[in-house]
Parts: sequence; structure tokens; C-alpha cells
Amino acid sequence: MCLKSLGVQMVCHVGDVKGNVEKGVNYVEAAAQQGAQLVCLPEMFNTGYFSHTTHIDPGYWDLAESLEDSWTLKQVGSIAKKHGLVVVVPIVERAGRGIYHNSAVVLGPQGDILGVYRKVHLPWSMTGWEKFYFRPGYDFPVIQTPLVKLGIQICYDRDFPEGFRTLALKGAELILIPTGAPRNLVEIWRMMCRIRAYENGLFVMGVGLTGKVDEEHHEFTGNSILAGPRGEVIAALEYEEGLLFADVDLEKIDEARRARYSLRDRRPELYGKVTEMA
Repeated sequence: MCLKSLGVQMVCHVGDVKGNVEKGVNYVEAAAQQGAQLVCLPEMFNTGYFSHTTHIDPGYWDLAESLEDSWTLKQVGSIAKKHGLVVVVPIVERAGRGIYHNSAVVLGPQGDILGVYRKVHLPWSMTGWEKFYFRPGYDFPVIQTPLVKLGIQICYDRDFPEGFRTLALKGAELILIPTGAPRNLVEIWRMMCRIRAYENGLFVMGVGLTGKVDEEHHEFTGNSILAGPRGEVIAALEYEEGLLFADVDLEKIDEARRARYSLRDRRPELYGKVTEMA
């Protein structure tokens, strides 16, 4: 089976939910016109990536939306339903009173929610203070869509191979990585997407924010990429806003796994140290 996938690489302005969502919806509409079946938007696309390192602002929590009454999901969902698309929508989720997640919501061809991934690994680093704003997720769901078995990792998750391997063992065929990484990580970002695809014998599509929106926030990496199950680059962008369009031929997974045997040859009985608490 071959599906047409598309990543939206865009500049998102912090706090401009209406403007960001309208822009994202226009890109999804354009993707549908080009024949896309699955579309992924970048990390925190509706709010912009506000988790910078110059100051803490609790006011950003006011931008969060619950899954039940999300204006963002309603806008994108209407386009998904209009064109019969699967759309991955990264938002700041209000999960309860005082509980917030950096999430990615998968909308189905009827505009309904098929599944949600909540970012597991939250940075407190030189480029992002997410631990202040968000509660971590506690699961690596594989979301069954009409097109593909889908896994999601968000930005910093890329540095942890355990999540990708878990998704592969649970049957994921395509793993999406919406990201808001800084530009100085471009080379490692592209390398990581290819390595995660290769070591698990599946497809990985990284979809990035791009540009520099103001002096407070880092310049984003852009460089969205689709890597195939042998680690090959199938399609890639640089720093421009635009659409990453490529075919995902799921039969290539079988071909790759018949040539390299990382899932067959793993020795989980020896990896206990990996799951020990430090």
C-alpha cells in the first residue's frame, strides 16, 4: 500500500492562535488539493512555541485548549472531514484544572479524534523550559488510522530511542515527529530522523517549525524530512515555509526488514539496565 503524506513546515507566531490556525488550515487545504491523504502540522503550531528560556510566563497556559471544546481541532477537523484526510494536529492541551500537555491529536477522515499522543520527554535545557509548563505523557500509543498504523514522538523525544523501538514493537509503520527544535541542531535532527527509521525498519517523518519570530525565541530548524526504512532520504525541505510531499510505500518496510534484522536479533533479556531507575 502506498499513501501520500505531507508535512507542513511553517512559521508560527507566539500567542497568535487565530492567525496560526488559519494559516495551518490553508496549508492543509492546499495539501488536499495536491492529493495528500495524511497531513502533519509542526509542534505547538496553534500557539507557537512559547517555551523559551528568557522568562517564565504563566499566561501562556491561557492558550491551552481541551480536547472536548478545542477551537483549533474544530477548524482543522472541518477540513479533514471535507477532504477525507487524516491530520495530525499538535496543540497545547488542557487536560484538567492546572494540568497541561504538549500533545499531538490525530483527526480522522470524519474530523473525529482517533488518538492522542502526549509528549513523554520534556526538556529543561538551553533551548526550552517545557518542564515548567507541561505534565509529561506516560504512554506510546500506536494509533490505527484508515491508512497506516501511526506512532508519534514530539521534538525532544527524538533523542530517546526507547520510544521509537516501543512503537515499532507495537506495530507502528510510520512515526511522525512534529518539532520546534533550534536551528543549531539541524544536522543532528536530520541524522536522528534517518537513524530512527533505519534502526526500526519503518518510515519517519519529521515536521518542523521554521524561521525566527522575534528576539526572545530561537530560530527554528525547519528541514522537515521523510526517511525510509533503510534510512534513506525520500524527501526534504530546508528553511523555507512550504509542504513536504512524498509517497510512503508500506511494502518497503517488509523489504527493509528482510535485509536488516534489528527486530529479530534484539536481546531484551539483556537490557534490564535500561529500565532500572537511576
